[in-house]
Amino acid sequence: MSTISWKVWGKAIWGITKGSIQCSSGMLKNGVERVFYRYSIALLCLAGGAFLSLKTRRQQRLARINSLMIKSIEQKENEITFHWKGELAPYNLYREGELVYSGSDTEVTDTGLLPGQPYSYTIEKKRAGNRPSKIIKIQTATAAKDKSSVNVLQDLIVTTIVTDSLVSMEWEPIEGIEEYSVYRNGERIAKVKDCRFIDNHVQANKDYTYSIQAARPLVLSEKKMSEEKFAIAGIIGFFKKGASEKEAVLERFNLTKRIGTIENVLKPVEQLSEETEWMVRYTTFLENKWLKNPNFFSPLRYFKGDNRGFDPDSQDYRTRADIRVNYNGQSPQVHLSRDVGKTKAYGWMRRLKKEETASEDGIKIETVNTTSEKVIVHLTHSVGNPLVTSPAIDYKVRALLFSNGFFDISGIHDQSPHHEIYIKNSSHPYWQPLHQAESKGLEWMSTTMADQFWRVSNFI
Repeated sequence: MSTISWKVWGKAIWGITKGSIQCSSGMLKNGVERVFYRYSIALLCLAGGAFLSLKTRRQQRLARINSLMIKSIEQKENEITFHWKGELAPYNLYREGELVYSGSDTEVTDTGLLPGQPYSYTIEKKRAGNRPSKIIKIQTATAAKDKSSVNVLQDLIVTTIVTDSLVSMEWEPIEGIEEYSVYRNGERIAKVKDCRFIDNHVQANKDYTYSIQAARPLVLSEKKMSEEKFAIAGIIGFFKKGASEKEAVLERFNLTKRIGTIENVLKPVEQLSEETEWMVRYTTFLENKWLKNPNFFSPLRYFKGDNRGFDPDSQDYRTRADIRVNYNGQSPQVHLSRDVGKTKAYGWMRRLKKEETASEDGIKIETVNTTSEKVIVHLTHSVGNPLVTSPAIDYKVRALLFSNGFFDISGIHDQSPHHEIYIKNSSHPYWQPLHQAESKGLEWMSTTMADQFWRVSNFI
């Protein structure tokens, strides 16, 4: 009988100690077959277990989604219609704490609403016996009469649904965008082509921030843009160090929803806070300590930067605008505080040559609508360099602030310099970041370059 010899050096393998091993070819064949058979069975068991686990998870996910009981929501200028799935047990529908319907109809319309306004609804699904009601919260909006031609996100209808087991978001499509990236608490969780997603991995004691991000070519913008300007933006991007031609002609969108802890959001009856004061802070600044003048022939070779990162309390900035809203009487009082930092220019040896402060007149506020419960303000900003001819720092903001703690703030700005926006109120007296954007370079202040669009709202 022929034999082969194995010599195994080192640690024991499957209980075999050091040394040499001799075995017949027949024994080797049988051993290999037994090992292969055992591992085949084990792999089949693992695959079967994984399939059953995946099937169970899918069934659980479908059960959670079906528990929404919502087939569709239809928004018009003065009404919102809810379409429910199948036959329903009795339920109550509340709008901001006020009962608007009680029964089991599969279609309910809430009428007499204002155009372009956000509304929050609570659904209580009644259960047999003394079991607690199933709570579903919905935040949506009526259609606007005339959508903003400046910021496509401003009047976009966004519908958010919160239950004890999931969060769902759906939004109107943005022309020219084919794919959206969804982030939860800063981590990307999905890429979607449809304008919706469902997160069924939520915990009752945690709060969540969802951001939907996307980009589209500048040529598809609502902004009036000739082909020549579009080409110029691409050329600037081509020569910009660290950037690409593609970046220069891409508009960027960031739609954010902040959701408080699920257990607080799902309170059976709205226990709305009464805010006596809101404050919004918008600051622009230059991150670097020194900036070279792009004009090589100018005797003003350098400009002093602010030499800092994002910080709501820093006193180093190009411009700052503080909006303060007080709900002390029947009509809220709106106040704007504005300030412009000093511009300092230096020569070749970085010795101070000239300094001047630009006018504050380019920072303006307009109160669009006020009631005892809400205020809508528009903030516009256009401030340039007072020492040389250059593009101004431009941005626009619309802020909707409610006395019950709800806010919806949107804006559009150049992609230079750094922009930072914060908010606080009487219940949360510390600055909370709304939007922070890093500069892509001073070239991005040109009117030919793509803008950045943002919108942030909360769910309380």
